Amino acid sequence: MDDYISGWQDWSQALADWQDVSISELHGLITGVLSVCDAPTQAEWQLLLSELSFTELEPQALELVAEESEDLVATLTDIEESYQFLPLLPDDEHPLYERLIALRNWSNGYMTGFGVTDSALRPEENSLFNDLAKVCALRIDEFDEALQGNDNAEGELEYMELLEFVRMIPVSVTQGRVRKSVAKLPLIAGFAMNAPTGKVPKQSVEEHLDFIENLSEDDELAWQSEKDANDDFVTHMVIDAMTGKKPS
Repeated sequence: MDDYISGWQDWSQALADWQDVSISELHGLITGVLSVCDAPTQAEWQLLLSELSFTELEPQALELVAEESEDLVATLTDIEESYQFLPLLPDDEHPLYERLIALRNWSNGYMTGFGVTDSALRPEENSLFNDLAKVCALRIDEFDEALQGNDNAEGELEYMELLEFVRMIPVSVTQGRVRKSVAKLPLIAGFAMNAPTGKVPKQSVEEHLDFIENLSEDDELAWQSEKDANDDFVTHMVIDAMTGKKPS
């Protein structure tokens, strides 16, 4: 898909001065969150990213993220439309090397985003995430001449097969899940086992406190119960994704 049609060009411009992670990794993280959660507001996104130790997004970029969130949720939660989902990646005018790096980054972001939701994997998803972890650990040689252009027929075919596998994971993961509110995730609501890794933006402090005040005891127990149900697999996969470590 063309960079202008996919939105790659718009994201590149809006995030030109934001160097925390790549565009594809951020989109993957967003998609991972939205595989389970309803679309957050701009303030909720800013708060969530801050808790993950990212720097604040500029208004234009934050607006773009919020708009993309609405579109992603609408697509992924519609059984028919979900099969049209595509990760945000550079188009085929870019060298194969760049697209492979972007796909790997997107996969890392997705695993991190899903981990943020504090959701348990369903039995059939274990193998999917196991294979996705292998994509996250791909070794891509920037000096490989075969990857420097876009006329490598065999390489292009392998890339398309890999892309097809990756893009269908959020389609599968989203279906049949009970949706959550980002505002009630443990990372934001205050029930995470570890202390927050970032600071709450000043403009969001009051809203953050409102989230906590509105929590009921039943909500807390339910979330803690779901956290306890998570298996170690998700934890290790998220750590590997965030650190770039090859899974054992």
